[in-house]
Amino acid sequence: MAMEYFDEKIVPILKRKLPGSDVSGRLMGSPPVPGPSAALTTMQLFSKQNPSRQEVTKLQQQVKTNGAGVTVLRREISELRTKVQEQQKQLQDQDQKLLEQTQIIGEQNARLAELERKLREVMESAVGNSSGAGQNEESPRKRKKAPEAIDSLRKSKRLRNRK
Repeated sequence: MAMEYFDEKIVPILKRKLPGSDVSGRLMGSPPVPGPSAALTTMQLFSKQNPSRQEVTKLQQQVKTNGAGVTVLRREISELRTKVQEQQKQLQDQDQKLLEQTQIIGEQNARLAELERKLREVMESAVGNSSGAGQNEESPRKRKKAPEAIDSLRKSKRLRNRK
């Protein structure tokens, strides 16, 4: 219904105002269809000996509109380039941080493995010493280490369970 109204009422008015244009079937705000249009081409102006003042004015308006559009697009491109550069910088920073954290995790894993190895040795020596307690008399210093080793083992298990 709206299309019919447009074709019946508005298109004839536009055709009178813009001779030689093809406005039928075209909605306002839709992209232009290739072919003849309301815009004057430079070839049309140069083909005439004396273009009318109205045609020159229309062409000047088109140039201004296109120039403004180009300016807006250039500004948008500039803003997008800036955003891309910021995001690339952010990615580089994150990659660097990831590398550093991976290195730290590797060092911590190596240290954890070493501590677990030492803890096993202490536990084995504590278990070995407790089974042979009658054979060898332990020094007071070694007796203190055994309960500490057991406590450390319990803490180590708790820490692993938290992960």
